[in-house]
Amino acid sequence: MELEKYKRIARALAESQRMNAELEERVRQKQQELEQNFELLQRLSREAAVAEERQRIMSDMHDGIGAHLISALSLAEQEGTSPREVASILRECIDDLRLTIDSLETSDHELLPALGNFRYRVERRLRAVGIELEWRVSELPALPYLSPRHLLQVLRILQEAFANVQKHARASRVALETEFMPDPRCVCIRVRDNGRGFAMPPSSGRGMGNMTRRADALHAELRVMSGGDGTTIELRLPVA
Repeated sequence: MELEKYKRIARALAESQRMNAELEERVRQKQQELEQNFELLQRLSREAAVAEERQRIMSDMHDGIGAHLISALSLAEQEGTSPREVASILRECIDDLRLTIDSLETSDHELLPALGNFRYRVERRLRAVGIELEWRVSELPALPYLSPRHLLQVLRILQEAFANVQKHARASRVALETEFMPDPRCVCIRVRDNGRGFAMPPSSGRGMGNMTRRADALHAELRVMSGGDGTTIELRLPVA
């Protein structure tokens, strides 16, 4: 009887060990499935974010480049329009397309590579109209929110600022500066010219209005200071 009792206990222990091992294997399999599902969800989330970003940029290109092309076509169809006028609008269209491409090629939320591309685009245009470009940039922290769409907003603000210098400032020199400001924590991009300045409120112009709207979309601060010694435009991008 005692022997039989011990045998039953041994069988029960063996069965318990077998069930524990089976349970551990099932837990391991479920954990593996959960990890795979989590990785799949992350990948799908990234793909959805990229697709949404591309859709936003395509929509922005349609509004920007499409508007330029329609304006160029309208001018070309009008009698008495000079080729110079049409060429000017087409040049703006090309510049807009280049900005979009530059914003897509930049990665790792870095601002300086995009600014380097922007310098290459704008310096020749300035030199052609007799404006000297001073380039004073420094190392800047990464901006985690700087997606291609947000970067495009930054580049278009700069594009508008430099276009204003070319068209209205009567300047001989313009400088682009970058600075990390610890208080408040922000990256400051500053465009400063030595032109004639202006007296009217900055918000009254369409170009300045577009710049303000784009800065608001970035949750950034746009500052405009103008006087007899020129105009300074500051874009302050928050650092998380």
